[in-house]
Amino acid sequence: MPQQALTTVSLAAGVAAALDQVPAAAGVVQLLGPEGRSLVLGIASNLRRWAGSRLGAGAAAASGRRPKTDLSGIATAVAWVLTRGPFHQRLTYERLMAPLVPVSARRDLKPPAFLHLDAGERFPRLSVRGAEALGPHDFGPFRDRRTAEKARDAVQRAFALRPCDLVFEPDPAWAPGLACLYAQVRSCAAPCLGRTDEAAYRRSAEQVAAWLSEPGARSEAPAAVPGHVAAAIGSLALIVDAGRHEVGLFPVRDGRVLDDAAATATPETIESAVAALGWPDSEGPADWPWLTSWLRGARARACWLCLSPGEAAKALAARVRQVLAARGDKVGATRGST
Repeated sequence: MPQQALTTVSLAAGVAAALDQVPAAAGVVQLLGPEGRSLVLGIASNLRRWAGSRLGAGAAAASGRRPKTDLSGIATAVAWVLTRGPFHQRLTYERLMAPLVPVSARRDLKPPAFLHLDAGERFPRLSVRGAEALGPHDFGPFRDRRTAEKARDAVQRAFALRPCDLVFEPDPAWAPGLACLYAQVRSCAAPCLGRTDEAAYRRSAEQVAAWLSEPGARSEAPAAVPGHVAAAIGSLALIVDAGRHEVGLFPVRDGRVLDDAAATATPETIESAVAALGWPDSEGPADWPWLTSWLRGARARACWLCLSPGEAAKALAARVRQVLAARGDKVGATRGST
């Protein structure tokens, strides 16, 4: 599903004449100024109404509310892209925004955070890190560092992994271990004091790694751990985007949405569309910052499917149908907007 080109209409003939050509449908809309410079870019359920409200042709603002800034004096054109569903709309917006404003300057996005756990270490522990140097032992994303720290503490309580970053040789008389509050209240397995042997402790860490990397396999989960959390690198996911008439299927690899590998399907062709999907190696920066923001919504999380290793296309297609059934979406039904 390659990125669609913008449809552009000049305002030379007047705002009213230009707005007549803008569809009253969902999509992404942009107002252009002199020399084609971008004035504002936005997501709208009704492109015509959104553009009109910023060109002095919208309804009057409610009493006590500040009216939209009238850009008709400097705007030269209005451009738009129609979108098929909510995620396609957000993806289109982010692809158009990327060359205009760097992620580091976006005030609406926060750097995501991840949990790190290497089960191969001698005494593995959970730690929090950013997205700068992700590896196969990083799990996420979490919307910010504070949220990741909350999840880390919840997982440590559930599995009794050590919270400290000390280096030690197990010894029942090790002084720092005896003085440790976590060891005293037995909220930690206390490998430093030899209360559990190294092999047993690493098995517990392996259970945590498997529990974090397979959201669908969790029988119980601390409330602090979102259902979409999985291994960040090497993990595959599928986003199910229900539109008015079609279902969008967006493969995700290594935290990047694979636009060119995306596909659309009808209720009758979901199985064949899923079977034809691919997750090729991705290039370019990951989409984690805005993907994490998008995943904050409950409906968005329900549309994010982490793939299990070797999962068959038939099983994945069944999960896609479950998402649509759980959301109560009926593709093809008449709705005011996507």
